[in-house]
Amino acid sequence: MFAVDLAPQEQSVVRKLGGTKTNAVSILLRSSIYCTALAGLFLYLALARNEPRYAIGIFGMFVLYLAIRIYSARRVSGIMPRVLQRYEFRIAELEARLKKYEGEKPAAPTNEPPTT
Repeated sequence: MFAVDLAPQEQSVVRKLGGTKTNAVSILLRSSIYCTALAGLFLYLALARNEPRYAIGIFGMFVLYLAIRIYSARRVSGIMPRVLQRYEFRIAELEARLKKYEGEKPAAPTNEPPTT
C-alpha cells in the first residue's frame, strides 16, 4: 500500500476489499444461501403447521437482509470516493515523477554498428 494517510474507517474498508482471499461474489453467494435456507424453514413451518403467520418471518428476514445490504453499500459509498481520490492524486504524482525521470534519462547505447 502507498504511503497515503487514510482514516481508520477508510483503512477498514480498503482492508476488507483488498485483503480478502475470498472474492465478494462468494461472500454474497454464501449469505444468499443462508437467507434462502432460513426462508425455506419459515415456509416449511407455514405450510406444515397451516399457520400463515410464519410468512411474517420470511418477510422480516428479507427486509433485514435488504437493510444490511443497503447499510453496507451506503457506508462504502461514503468512504470509497475519498480513498479513490487520494489514490488518484498519488498515482498522478507518481506518473509525473516517472515522466520527469524518463525525460532526464540519457538514451541507452545500442550494441549495433551504425549504418551509413
